[in-house]
Amino acid sequence: MRYSQDYIKRMIEQFGEFLLALKRLLTEDRRAEAREQLDLAYRELLGMEPQFVRDAPDDYLILATGLTQVGDMNKSAVLGDLLIADGDWHALTGEYDVAQTCYLKAANVLIEALLRQPFGPAKDDIERVDALVEKLEHFDVPFETRERLFRYHERVHRFADAEDDLYHLLDAAPTDLSLIEAGIAFYERLLRLRDHELLLGGLPRDEIEAGLAELEARLSDA
Repeated sequence: MRYSQDYIKRMIEQFGEFLLALKRLLTEDRRAEAREQLDLAYRELLGMEPQFVRDAPDDYLILATGLTQVGDMNKSAVLGDLLIADGDWHALTGEYDVAQTCYLKAANVLIEALLRQPFGPAKDDIERVDALVEKLEHFDVPFETRERLFRYHERVHRFADAEDDLYHLLDAAPTDLSLIEAGIAFYERLLRLRDHELLLGGLPRDEIEAGLAELEARLSDA
């Protein structure tokens, strides 16, 4: 089906409504229509073929979308939202490996964009990532994405979650000295905060001191 330039312009200007309409199609199990709309959005909003996006290295996608706009929207947010919708479409069709690929790519793109925001992440960006993290709970999270989650959770002051991420990383690479040093630096940054900030982040000072002592012992034994 050919779409008019006015339709494509409305898609850009009313992207939130487009996503809601796409979710309705998925909820109603109108997969063919949802697929057609998704593919159109990839091509018209991003200038990319959907299969290319699913196959492309994450670092390429981060670089390609990091500083550009689609209308008045950040291109990385558009790509992240389309990848999430693409993951939902493939999960609905039972293609869970492809769904996982889409969700992980979305996480890497969105978190990296959020971490690069100079004045702190916007509420909408945090909500978008949090909803995606819930989807990732059903899949194995690779080291690279876990490392980004570690930095994300510290950035949004969820220190207990960041510590959980850190120990997932350490379980995967227990002798990685640079990772141990990153963990020590993490705890040292937290110790410079006030007690109420630490409690709001879910990690009291005594637990931070214990974690720091453990990693310092690991480093001295290495």
